[in-house]
Amino acid sequence: MKQFALLTLVAALFFSCGNQGAGNKNNAAKAEKAAVVYTVDELYANAPDLADKEVTVKGTVMHVCKQGGGRCFIMGSNEDFNIRIEAGEKIGAFSQEQMGSDLTITGIFKEVKTEADAHNPAREHGTEDHEHDEEAEEAHRIIVQAEEKTDVVYFMEGIQIVKEEI
Repeated sequence: MKQFALLTLVAALFFSCGNQGAGNKNNAAKAEKAAVVYTVDELYANAPDLADKEVTVKGTVMHVCKQGGGRCFIMGSNEDFNIRIEAGEKIGAFSQEQMGSDLTITGIFKEVKTEADAHNPAREHGTEDHEHDEEAEEAHRIIVQAEEKTDVVYFMEGIQIVKEEI
């Protein structure tokens, strides 16, 4: 009877250790995914691939909006290279005391849609042949040209402040 109890105890320990290993592997995979922290420069370098995805970025706060702190701007390698972070419901607000500090923020990286994107003739009207008058064709040509010249603008919808360094 003692041997059976001892064998059961050893088996229970063996299986519990095996389950912890599987749990640790899942936790390690989650931590590795969360461990990718982009600089502002890296974020823009990978912008097309990261649009509409959850990302974490680190940078120095160069501006906090004075009316309620609803957004801040963090800079990359210089002040001309920055990204707007919208505080949203999850963060609430940024404070003026955060100016000059380094923040690590997780959020959804968003692309601003332009007016030209909103009225793309090829997508709106499909590929079917439609009869258009000259005026409509000229308008479509102008929209396509504007779309080609438009700079894409990105921002982040903040989810959480991961780390703050002063």
